[in-house]
Amino acid sequence: MKIPHKKFCVLPWISLETSPIGTVRPCCLAEDEIVDDSGVKFDLNRAGFADIQNSQHMIQLRQQFQAGLQPETCRKCWSEEDAGRTSKRMHTLDRLKHLPIERVWTDEAKPLMFLDLKLGNICNLKCRICGSWSSSTYAAEELKHTADPKNSYHYTMMRAGAWPRQNPVFWQEIDQVMDHVRYIEFTGGEPFMIREHFDMLLNLVQRGLAQNIEIHYNTNGTQWPEYAEDIWRHFKTVEIAFSIDDVGARFEYQRANAVWSEVNENLQRFRELKQRNPNIQLQVCCTVNVFNVLYLEDVADWIDQQGFDFVYWNMLHQAECFSISTLPDSAKQVIDQRLRSIKNKHQSEFARICDFMINGISTDGTELIKQISLVDQRRNQNFAKVEPEMAALIGYQ
Repeated sequence: MKIPHKKFCVLPWISLETSPIGTVRPCCLAEDEIVDDSGVKFDLNRAGFADIQNSQHMIQLRQQFQAGLQPETCRKCWSEEDAGRTSKRMHTLDRLKHLPIERVWTDEAKPLMFLDLKLGNICNLKCRICGSWSSSTYAAEELKHTADPKNSYHYTMMRAGAWPRQNPVFWQEIDQVMDHVRYIEFTGGEPFMIREHFDMLLNLVQRGLAQNIEIHYNTNGTQWPEYAEDIWRHFKTVEIAFSIDDVGARFEYQRANAVWSEVNENLQRFRELKQRNPNIQLQVCCTVNVFNVLYLEDVADWIDQQGFDFVYWNMLHQAECFSISTLPDSAKQVIDQRLRSIKNKHQSEFARICDFMINGISTDGTELIKQISLVDQRRNQNFAKVEPEMAALIGYQ
């Protein structure tokens, strides 16, 4: 793939991300949702892919990249690259380098080749770093503690997260663009709980398109889709990335409703699935955040025992108080020293994680403590008992 310059991103030309509530972005890390010419966010209950791709919003974004600029909406990638990490932009260029994309880059969109589908917010977990936007279970918990539930943000998210089941036209449009699509990501919510996407994949098998398409999942590891194997075996590649941010009791604290032993049992079932199907790859995605950053050596030790095909250390950007970039300076210093002292095959990545953390704008930790305490009270938990060392670093009682 030939690109105009080293800061170029192909995603505004060939990709769209559908959010859990039906809005759309060029990719999952873009700051801004795509808006129409009146400044109103596109909604997949009403808008089609062609209108979104050809909007002034997307034309202007493509023009910025053509001009060699670094669009502000892409600041998450720029901040990771400044820390020496491989950003989403860079990872995508490498991932899609084999695709036959036309070399001429104008301000016009190309056929969609990459779809990042978050098909609603159905999820059985209520993770500490998540929210009503991406988890129906989290939203349900929030509604129990909301004075006026039906007029709340959480109720709006709960309703909006059902959009794929309320809009049959969306599935028809998906079917129409699939001739060119070569790569699909399913995240969530929890994708294995969204039955409609398996119907979509089965249709691709029946149309003879599956052999051209690579699939990537991010799953929380609690689900075993028994009916998936007969569908997945037809696709070029199926990557199943487990979102594992910590181990043992810390894992269960950070990902409420998950049981660590059950996740490990499911992982073994997926290993057996891989043995039967050579197109299956097993990966792990660890999202680095304030809850696990002090314990990454433990996570890495567990990862190294599992035989994953690929390991991705993801940086939390949203929910800024949980991002390591906003930790108090005193905590950053201790964590920086801890991570840089680790000697294993992940040490270079840990150094870049430290750089990302240090480059961020520190806070005094007040909002972080407030949010941890709020959820602790609701769930009858205690951060200081589960993670005493980290709690002491941020002054959590």
